[in-house]
Amino acid sequence: MRSLIAFKEKFSLASVRENGLAGILAIVLIIFSVWHLSDSPATWFDEGISLGIAKSLVENGVYSLQVGPHEFVLERPFLITNNYPVLAPVALAIYLAGNDFAAARLPMVLFLWVAAALLYVTARRLYGKECALMSLALVVTFVPFYGNGKAVLGEVPGLVFFLAGLVAWSGEYHPRRWFLAGLLFGLSAATKPFFLIVAPAVLIGETYQYKQTGFWNRIGWLLAGAVGPLIIWLFSILPQFSWQGLQAMVGYYSNSYASDNFFSQIVTNSKRFFTETTPFHFLILFGTIAMAAWTRRRLGEPFKKEEVVLGIFVILNLVWYLKTPGWYRYFFTAHLLLFLLFPAALRAIFIRRRAIALSLVAGLALVQFGYLLTKRDNSFYNSAAVRRITSAIGQIINRNDAVLVINAPSIAFLLPKEQVYQYLQINPVLYFGKAKLSDEENRPYDYIILNGSPDSVSFPGLADMLVRSYRLVDQEEHYTLYRYRL
Repeated sequence: MRSLIAFKEKFSLASVRENGLAGILAIVLIIFSVWHLSDSPATWFDEGISLGIAKSLVENGVYSLQVGPHEFVLERPFLITNNYPVLAPVALAIYLAGNDFAAARLPMVLFLWVAAALLYVTARRLYGKECALMSLALVVTFVPFYGNGKAVLGEVPGLVFFLAGLVAWSGEYHPRRWFLAGLLFGLSAATKPFFLIVAPAVLIGETYQYKQTGFWNRIGWLLAGAVGPLIIWLFSILPQFSWQGLQAMVGYYSNSYASDNFFSQIVTNSKRFFTETTPFHFLILFGTIAMAAWTRRRLGEPFKKEEVVLGIFVILNLVWYLKTPGWYRYFFTAHLLLFLLFPAALRAIFIRRRAIALSLVAGLALVQFGYLLTKRDNSFYNSAAVRRITSAIGQIINRNDAVLVINAPSIAFLLPKEQVYQYLQINPVLYFGKAKLSDEENRPYDYIILNGSPDSVSFPGLADMLVRSYRLVDQEEHYTLYRYRL
């Protein structure tokens, strides 16, 4: 009789619906994560640098970006922001399948799948299967999840290691589990300097349960696990360690865009949450979660340590975003974590009206899915411009022709390396490569590929030289190809 009851519970109508929904969401995730993988999303500056570093590691054994024949960027701390936890799998994919966007992005697809699974697992552990499915529905219908996650960037991989560490850190204390959690948190921080905010978030989470025995033991095992990945990270960008180099690195990370007016930047970015759709979407989620937290606090319901860590991470991410140029990618990680918390927050607010909470989440997921479908052919999310212009130059270039690629590292990634030169302007005062209009033998470049207009880059004499000595051969969106006039 008991086995029959258990069988009926396992295969109840509700269970079938939940499993069916999970299957549908998995299909949506798989389809959109592999759809037009070479062109969706459109590749751009930061991804191109990551691709170039991975290519250089495979072809030259040099962990840096090649900017000319036998010439590599020496200032690694200012170049390598997406580091070995993401670049190593990409380099392996390039080694196995060649210099191709789809091949290089395959590891990112795997990171997307693991991120979705970990978000689901974390939500289920904290709030149950119903809330976990609602969180998953919001994640897999969110356009930026694919727009940022499929590109070779560090946000999703860093989130994967952070959530994996959070799962290991959950439950009762055990030295081996805490060491594993520290190792995963360390890998998260090594993925991208932004994820160093994991450290204060976890420390506050440990302090939140300070009254439990063994506080310093727990901290010690976390540090023991994290130190290895962080040492490798530090060595990878500062192979000749020095305090001067470390200070320069910290100074760069604190103001990587060389902004001289933080207050104006903070005001501008704060306004975005009331005037632009994606930040406003974030604000609605954040406000709902804050309201639920206040309600729970008023009722005397304690927070779980994982909720404390997630909440602190989101707040620190938000504060960090305010000082940046304002691109949405800079609060993207926090946005995904809000999806994890949002369904449970609605359930706490509508504690006696469960149907309202379910309807609101379902409605939001459907709106997001509709937006996902309408944006699938948008040039920002789906563009073959880089491949088209690379193909055009591949048909006319000779082996010994010198090519200068300006602010288009994704194009340089696809070109053969023999005579390719790069100039990359990172911010108004930092650039890589040589700002000169001739190659190593003082000959004019046979071809110049430019991302944007000549006036958008600090390259003395470029605009005048293009007018006097070059002719336009091809243009794809904001990429232009020039050929030297013989």
